[in-house]
This record gives sequence, structure tokens and C-alpha cells, in this order.
Amino acid sequence: MSMMNVNKNLAFDEEITPNLNKLVIENVNEGIMITNKHNQILYVNKKFEEITGYTYEEIAGKTPKTLQAGIQELSFYEKMKETVRTTGRWQGELWNRTKSGEIYLQSLTIIAVKDKEDHIQNFIGIFSNTLYSTVERRQKYLENFYDPLTSLPNQFLFEKHIDSVIKHANETNTTFALIYFRIKDYSSINETYGFNVGDILLKKVARRMQSYFPENSLVTRWSGTDFTCVLEKQKNKEEIVADLEKLIDKMSPTYYVSGKRIELDANFGISVYREDGDSLDTLIKKAQTAMLYAKEEDLQYEFYDPYMGDSEDVFIVEQELKEAIEKEQFELYYQPLVSVESNKLIGFEALIRWKHPTKGIIPPVKFIPVAEQTKMIYEIGEFVFQKACEQLKKWRDAGQDDIKIMVNLSMNQFKSEDIVSTMQTVIEETGISANDIGIELTESSLIDDMEDATYKLNQLRALGFNIAVDDFGTGYSSLGYLIEFPINRIKIDRSFTRVLHTNKKVETIVAAIVKMAKTLNIEVVVEGVETDEQFKLIEQLNCDVVQGYLFDRPLPSEKVEQKWLFV
Repeated sequence: MSMMNVNKNLAFDEEITPNLNKLVIENVNEGIMITNKHNQILYVNKKFEEITGYTYEEIAGKTPKTLQAGIQELSFYEKMKETVRTTGRWQGELWNRTKSGEIYLQSLTIIAVKDKEDHIQNFIGIFSNTLYSTVERRQKYLENFYDPLTSLPNQFLFEKHIDSVIKHANETNTTFALIYFRIKDYSSINETYGFNVGDILLKKVARRMQSYFPENSLVTRWSGTDFTCVLEKQKNKEEIVADLEKLIDKMSPTYYVSGKRIELDANFGISVYREDGDSLDTLIKKAQTAMLYAKEEDLQYEFYDPYMGDSEDVFIVEQELKEAIEKEQFELYYQPLVSVESNKLIGFEALIRWKHPTKGIIPPVKFIPVAEQTKMIYEIGEFVFQKACEQLKKWRDAGQDDIKIMVNLSMNQFKSEDIVSTMQTVIEETGISANDIGIELTESSLIDDMEDATYKLNQLRALGFNIAVDDFGTGYSSLGYLIEFPINRIKIDRSFTRVLHTNKKVETIVAAIVKMAKTLNIEVVVEGVETDEQFKLIEQLNCDVVQGYLFDRPLPSEKVEQKWLFV
């Protein structure tokens, strides 16, 4: 077939016939796209670039799939292709997506161009944006597909889009990432500044996300302060992280709303198609799990891992945990506890790590939930207490007479009928005084059965153990039980510490807790201290002990000895 160049936008050494050239000239007020018989784009006009946001250089050689919004089913496109092949023409409406991610309704005519042998050589697409043809149509579109507050695509549109992305990934043997993220401490922003400021802030966050998410991604307000995003073109985790870190960098800086300066941050969880699941429900669930893990560990982002305790992977982790218990693959790490008054070391919190033979060091948040579900927490808990006492005995024999160790007990451990006698046996066998061991329990462990809790706590106190309430403020937060239970110490949760210097209400709450604790002769520990600014405020509030990355991360015993004990 004889060909000629239409303009510089033609590619692949393929030329356009005079008939095609005439059609282009006659339809310049509408978007025009010409492809070869393999559906690769050869030519687009200026109106195409204006409507889609793609330049010729960006779109040349690609197929019209690049423009698909993912709303229509695959059968819709198959029927369209069949109609074009059999009749030479198709006309109708479909949803497409611009380069910036906006979904729009397109009125499209497709014409098949055949040679003398009746073989298709080219396709011509002529289209216009009909979305806003009437006010009513625009309003209905926005209500059906977009979140009214942020103007981001809603769950329905995201789910339809994911269906298309999954089909494309299967056809091309590629993968994609799903990101689930949540704004940190948003409730405290509403409490401090009011809901109107909170709503304006969400709108500003949405605008930044729309501006900085990479091409071929779609970001959605999932619910409340939770958002989702799909990244389609990344080839590996390194590329996913590179794009995510760019977004975090742009999203995290200071916001100004109604003259108020607001610092914002978020936790991100990532799941990967095929590696973590093959459906939207599974990918969302695992990305949520990864996000919660990142939040618990105070990380910016984390990829999903089976050891985070997803139910589908519990069996695998359970089998490996059994082997880990048999082979004693666990190790204790120790995080320093520092006196606020003297700025000196007073002890450590013992934290378990799993030394997996192939995956390396695994933190407790990745396997403790499975241990709780499978009742292996009893054996693991006994291991931790035994090893902590043995380590303290070793340090005592080496001359470290003032060091104490805090050990965590889970709710299930504390419910065990023989927990008190088991702990008594261990301290007798290791020769450690119970006064040098602290037991940390969560609020929920105590409130679940107050009568049983009171009985056991009194037994432990009679033996000499120090009792601490961990993560104070995140559970029931009833100051009343501080009077009922024989408690020596409360640990203010890191979620309070994080916003202590920016949220006056939180500062007031912590001040009230400290005042009551002092009245009851209860020591106050603040965990999650990371900055000098936080420490100075904690000092002003008259807290007793601090713990956090400002002083050190949890370390294995050898490094503890090198950095803290035998310097």
C-alpha cells in the first residue's frame, strides 16, 4: 500500500496514505489517533495531546491500552474489536484515563483502513471528551466515581481499575504493586484544630498525591484517612521504593491551613501482585497488614511478609516456629532505659528476635501474632524469661550490680494458671532476685479479668517483681485501676511521645498522668523518644525514665556490653 508522511509525528518508517492524510485534515477539531495493524500508535494530532495529556513522543509505539481507565470489562473491548474487524467501523462511548490520572468519558469512532486485498493495515480513532457535555452528566459522574471531599477516585473506580490492571498483568506476564497508607495521628489534628481544618488538610494531601504519583498509577481515598494506590510500571521492589520515597518526600513537608502550621506523616504498606496474592481483596488485606506492621515498628513503609501473621500464611509460619523453638533460633535484644534526672543507664527492656536460618533477623511483630494464635507463645515466653534471667545473672557476676531487666508478658501468658510458679522457679534456679526483674503487661491483659489479674499481680509483687503497665494510654486508660493493682511503673505509649511537642492536649494529658502517678508513687517511663526536643519536654513534665532511638536501638547482648556496660 502506498504511504506518505503526514508530519514529523509518524514513526517506525510507516507512512500514511493520502486518504488517511485527508481524514486527519478534515477532523482536526477532534482527537485523532492512527495505529498500524498491530495497534501500535503511529500518529496523534494536537487535540489528542490536549485531551489525554500525552505528547506524541510519549505515546508513539504504544497501544491504546495505555489510555484505558479499567472501568469497562475485557468483553467490552473484545466485542469492539470484533465489530471493527467484521464491519470496518465502531462507534460508541468508553471511559479512558489521562496522563494525570483523570478518568473521562470519550465519544469514539474507530475506522479500519484496508488494502486492495481487504486486509486491515491501519486503524483510525476519532474522539472527543463528552464527560461535561451537560451539568447533570458531570454531577452524576462525580457522585458515582469520586470521593466528594478529596475529589480522588473512590473505591468503586479503584476496584474497576484493578480488574483491568490484573488482566493486563496476566496478558503481559508483568506485575504491579498495591500501596495502602494511613495518615498518622490525624485524630489529634481534628481534636486540636477542629474538623474543618482536618477536612482542608485532607484536600491538600490529595492534591499533592495527584501531582506526584508517577504515570500509570491511580490513588484512591479508601476510607477516612486511609488511601490506596496501584503502581503499574515498576519492574522490581527497588523501583517501587524509589517512586514511593519520592511521594513521601513531597507529601510529608509542612502544611499550612488557616494560618496553622501542621506537620504530617504516614505509614505505608506494600503488597505485590502474584508474590502476595492474585486478587484485590488479598492484596488490600496484605498491604493493610504491612501498613500496620510499619506503624507498630515506627517505620515509614514496609513490604508485606508472611511473618506478619496473615491467616493464609499462618500454617507455614507455624511449622517454622515449631522448628525455631526446638533449635532455639531465638535471641534477646536489649534496649536501654535511661534515668531522666541523672541521664544514666538504669536497665534494659528485653526484646525477642528470631534468627531465621534463611531470612535473617525477624522482629517479634512478624511472628508473635502467629505464636499467640497457635499457643506457642507459652514456650516462647518461657524462653524469653529464662534467657533474660540468665543474662542478668551473667552481668551481675561481672560487677553490674545496679542493672535491672524488664520482660514483656503477653495476655495469654498472663492467663496461664502456673505463670507465677513458673517465674518463681526460674529466678530460684538462676539465683536472681525478683527485685531486679520487671514484668511488663498491657492494659488489656489486666482489664480482661480483673479479679484474676489482681490475684496474680499480688502474688508477683509478694515475690518482689516490679510490675509495669505497657503502652499506657492506648487501651482502656482507666486511671482507677492504678489504685486497684499493685503497679510500680507505667509506660506512656510512643503514639503520645510522637506528638507531645506539637499537641497541647496530649501534653496536658501526659502531665495529668504524671501528676497522678507521682501521687501514687508510680514511676513514669516514656517510650519512643527520638529527639532532643521530645526529651526536654519530658524532662519538664517530671517523668522518671526514657527509652527510645535517641539513646539507642535494641541491641544483642555483645553490643550492649561494648557500648553500655564494659566501656
